[in-house]
Amino acid sequence: MAQDDYADVAAQARELDFARARPFAGLNEIAALSQEWSVNAFYAVSKRDGRHPARYWVVRRVAGDRQGARAVRWADSRTCPAVETVLLAMEDLTPVRPDAVALGVEAPNLGIVFDGTWHTFWNRSARAGDNNAAVIFEVQGNVNAPFAQWWSEAARMLAPCWSDAAPEA
Repeated sequence: MAQDDYADVAAQARELDFARARPFAGLNEIAALSQEWSVNAFYAVSKRDGRHPARYWVVRRVAGDRQGARAVRWADSRTCPAVETVLLAMEDLTPVRPDAVALGVEAPNLGIVFDGTWHTFWNRSARAGDNNAAVIFEVQGNVNAPFAQWWSEAARMLAPCWSDAAPEA
């Protein structure tokens, strides 16, 4: 039941506009045992302030559990500097290394976690290579993945910022 609810919310979050902007990235998580989950979407919003364009960033978070109970919360860089800090740290995430099994560079430790929280990180405004080619990606992993560790710290930093009210557009 919670899995279906989570999957629906995660799919909808990628297409949900805020202030005429689509999310450029997101991080979703679901705990294996408790089935507690959150779906987090990141927005870059452009707004005209007089004659000068202004940009701010918003995080939309939907949380649920086995009962499917939901809470929608918001964080806004105009009132919470941690939003920018978290997104800048996202840009420092290490890239994923594709692996040809039993060929080339082999990891001495597979880093397998049998329980934990499954994370899905996606970004439609990413860059790759020396020429900064535009790429769209999605990557999944458990609590030991670099993006999961980033989100663990990010969630702690954003904790005092969450509001039940959507920011003014």
